[in-house]
Amino acid sequence: MSQLMNEPVVSVILCVYNDAEFLAATLDSALAQTYSAFELIIVDDGSTDGSPELLDKCADPRVRMIRQENRGAAAALQSGIEIARGKYVALLDQDDLWEREKLQCHVDVLASRPELDLTFSWFRVIDVKGNDMGVHSSRHRGTISFPELLCDFVIGATSNVVIRRNALCRVQVDPNLPRVYDWDLFLRIALLAPDNVEAIPKDLMQYRRRGGQISSDVDSLKHEWLRALDKIRGLVPLQVTPVEKLARSNMHRYFARLDYDRSCYASGLRQLSEGFHEAPAAFLADSRNWWTAAACFTGLVAPPRLHRRLERIAGVRR
Repeated sequence: MSQLMNEPVVSVILCVYNDAEFLAATLDSALAQTYSAFELIIVDDGSTDGSPELLDKCADPRVRMIRQENRGAAAALQSGIEIARGKYVALLDQDDLWEREKLQCHVDVLASRPELDLTFSWFRVIDVKGNDMGVHSSRHRGTISFPELLCDFVIGATSNVVIRRNALCRVQVDPNLPRVYDWDLFLRIALLAPDNVEAIPKDLMQYRRRGGQISSDVDSLKHEWLRALDKIRGLVPLQVTPVEKLARSNMHRYFARLDYDRSCYASGLRQLSEGFHEAPAAFLADSRNWWTAAACFTGLVAPPRLHRRLERIAGVRR
């Protein structure tokens, strides 16, 4: 065990700020991995609830703790990266859950594919009680290029990735993008080499959807996404320009889905209208736009009881 702790293969970084009610389950899912050659770096970013006390009870020798004043998730992640020792770095949000074979699957792929810098998996969405909501991530297979990832962010969640540490050393987490730092970081990693990002076609993570998440503030999220897009365009204009309208159109669909989750159906339809005007032909050809539009329209005009029934028929719980 001492040799394992001196030379961890994977550094898992868990950034914590409050939300103690979910933290124990997240810790358990990390420490119960079938792959054991990892260190767990916990960055307590100035929690003010019961999280510090819960963390103090964690006696696992694989755990390393950083405590700092609250500086935001992006800065907390960078603090963890700076002390990571593993060949690979796995990211885990404090309310998400990993399947037990998560790390093993990622390490197997990265070890056999030296050209890859980042791997991500499929995942399912759970509610605050841990119940499956009938929603899952994109079922992307194979590698994904930078333009494809810009247009359709199929990675979907921060807890979904394992990255080579030497790739992270070539990029930095941007603390000026507190809401979309992960999107920005993963895109810049995808720029390091062709075909260096690949999906693992298996549900290895559970993303917890709940109120109060950063994604629930749609207006601020949209504003920051546009700033991040300007940044990426400044880095590689020749790669961004040909696909920018499609990227904007698809992101409007994402914002519409967030509006739907908040029961802001009229706002969701306005987002879809903006998406249509960005790339009309591509918008009409993508069935996801039609489904999102139908859901928002039904929420807007149908009686609440009927709408809830239609959601149950569709297998969606909120």
